[in-house]
Amino acid sequence: MRTLLILGPFLLQACVSTGLSGADPTKQPKLVWQTAFTPVSHEQTSETLVLLLITNDDAFIDRAAPAGVQPSNELEKVAHHGWCTRDLEHTCKLILKSRPDIEHRLRLQSIFAGTPSELSGGAAINSPARVVLVICDSNYKLLALSTGIPDEDELLTLLEDAQEVKTLLDLNDSDPHQITEAIVQRSKQRIGRLWNLKLQEFAQTAANARALVLEGAATPMSTLTRLQKPFLALQPTYIHDVKTRFGLSTDLDARRLVILEQHSESRYPWCQAVLPFIVGMDVQKDWQIFVELLWEQYAIPTGSDQTELLAWFDEQSKIGPLVLAIESPSHLQRVPWPPTTAPKSRRGTSWKTTHEMATLFPFRVVTPQQLTELIRQREFRPINCVSPSMVRYLLVSPDNRLPQIIREHDPPSRFLGLLRRAKTTDKSAQKPFQKEET
Repeated sequence: MRTLLILGPFLLQACVSTGLSGADPTKQPKLVWQTAFTPVSHEQTSETLVLLLITNDDAFIDRAAPAGVQPSNELEKVAHHGWCTRDLEHTCKLILKSRPDIEHRLRLQSIFAGTPSELSGGAAINSPARVVLVICDSNYKLLALSTGIPDEDELLTLLEDAQEVKTLLDLNDSDPHQITEAIVQRSKQRIGRLWNLKLQEFAQTAANARALVLEGAATPMSTLTRLQKPFLALQPTYIHDVKTRFGLSTDLDARRLVILEQHSESRYPWCQAVLPFIVGMDVQKDWQIFVELLWEQYAIPTGSDQTELLAWFDEQSKIGPLVLAIESPSHLQRVPWPPTTAPKSRRGTSWKTTHEMATLFPFRVVTPQQLTELIRQREFRPINCVSPSMVRYLLVSPDNRLPQIIREHDPPSRFLGLLRRAKTTDKSAQKPFQKEET
């Protein structure tokens, strides 16, 4: 283990010292933005570091310039990659002026994952801007992490950390536990006493869980559960920490905290504590789960083909009513839906009974991304997906282009009544309903 801890920094120091004497102060570094998860050429796989910027910009806004019109300057071009792109570009160029040797290794990519207007009632999003910066290797395995935009020194440290972790991954590909232990030891040197206690506590919990899996006494955790556990374990410490550091005291300070998180120092201890347990994560596959757990809201990208969903919707809506169930965001998926027990204050119809009735109609679970495309392509009126409470179902009737919206805090009896009335007018009532699988 001691060898692992010192080998990465030693190799990195050799890399840092290379090429400094050959820097040309008059040469302006060039940074090229790519589409997220662009494949890296085989010749560059061993050296490439990908800086993936994830923001809560609306992914469904058309940012293309009109035909024949070009952005007037470079700053306008990079603005198409997120609200904070200019800051990140500026910081990268400062680093590359003193480290021209790494210019050919860096790849900048971005993902927009905010709530589109189709799911916010058609209004512009009023929530503060958010950003996560993830540094990956050429296979999009997570190496380093920052919430908020780092300054020059912080970004250089992130790149050095990423190179160190990459070295550890290369040396211990078959034993991720060794990597976790090495990064835990590194993190403990960077965070305070309170965070150290929590980090050590969770590291022991994770080690115990891993031992049970190896002994065959437990099954491997799903990706959602594996990512969710450190979030849940570290969140109370984080809230206590920021309340102490920034004087937050009321629920109204929640918005202020999101604004503070635009600066990397706000969640720095949290990032150091969570990194050992998510390092090597398949970012291309699991970034959405990670961001939804972090932001505690939907992360909704664009770009997927929904041809099959639209065809299913068009066919079923010609026959009779159909029901769409909206998938929960990752941070709420640990809470079962429909609820297994009714609230003590409510008697009568349960959500479980109502849900079972809904599945007798043509029924499909859709993601928020799919729902956004459906609203856009079939020209439905925008809905507010989370206020006054989360949308759980949409009941779509052939003679009504405005779906009935059923929310989490609605009485289930209301939805049951809508379903019964829809059934009496169903054109396919003479034949059994077919339940559709997602």
